[in-house]
Parts: sequence; C-alpha cells; structure tokens
Amino acid sequence: MNEVVAKKYVKAILSDVKSNELNAFVENLSELAAAFASDKFKSIISLPTLKASQKVEFVLSLVKNQDIKFANFIKLLGANKRLELIPAILDEMKIEQSLLENTYRGEVVGNFDLSAEQLKALEENFSKKFNSKIKLDGSKSDYNGVKVELDDLGVEVNFSIDRLKSQMSEYILKAI
Repeated sequence: MNEVVAKKYVKAILSDVKSNELNAFVENLSELAAAFASDKFKSIISLPTLKASQKVEFVLSLVKNQDIKFANFIKLLGANKRLELIPAILDEMKIEQSLLENTYRGEVVGNFDLSAEQLKALEENFSKKFNSKIKLDGSKSDYNGVKVELDDLGVEVNFSIDRLKSQMSEYILKAI
C-alpha cells in the first residue's frame, strides 16, 4: 500500500520538478530517510501529542539545502500525516531518476576482492550490453563464485564454482 501512495507522490514531484532540481530533491530526501534509521526519530514522528506543523518543522530542520518546492512537499506530507512515507518515496524517486538518466546501480558479490580495473571492465561490458550507464559496487561474501546483480533492470548473472563442479562430475559419470 505504501508503495502505491509513494508512486503517486513521486509522479507529482516529477511533473513539477525540473531535471536540475531533481538531484537536490533526492539528496534532501536521502538526508531525511537516513534519519528514519533512528528509533528515536521514528518515535518523535509518530507521537500523537505533537502537532503536524511541529513535526514538519522538526523534519525540515534536518535538511541543510532546501528550496520552496521541497519545503512545500514536506508540509503536504505532514498535513496528510504521511511523513513516514519518506523512505518509500526516496526509493521510488531513485528508481525513476535511474530511468530518466538511463543509469543503474548494481553489485558484484564474490568470495574475493575485485580490483578497480576489473570492476571498471565489468561496468563497461554491462553498459554496452544494456545500452545504459551501469555503476557496480563490489562486495565480499561467502558465495563460492561471482554474482552480478542489477536489481533495477531485473538481471542477475552468476557463476558458481560449486555448480560447475557438480556439472563436471555429472558429465564424467555419464561418460563412463
């Protein structure tokens, strides 16, 4: 339900905000969404004894570089008692921004560290394949192989050493 409401707000924002203002809007929302990680912040926002205008003032005090459109947007959320939707709105806004800019983020997961050159080569190859700009982040995990995840595009490419071993064993047993 929250995603549906968040999408409506994002659609309204995108219809009014120019492309150069979009980055600032997303940065401001990111600052606020980071505050939602704090339980204390969430409890203040959900206090029934606090007036909506006081909640809006508190939320706006956390944003450094705000413009009139952003302040009006937060006031609208406060008036409709939907300040808790800010993280969902940010997620939807990032997805829409990626679509508009044709830029996507992904992650490379493996049981070893990738060098900057290897990440850059993967980014270039995936960018050519999907005809868009791909930015990859590398992370180390216990996955025995390599996995590239591009969630916004719905793509996952993996190479598992365990799967390769089992397929080779299967092939050898069939050959015997």
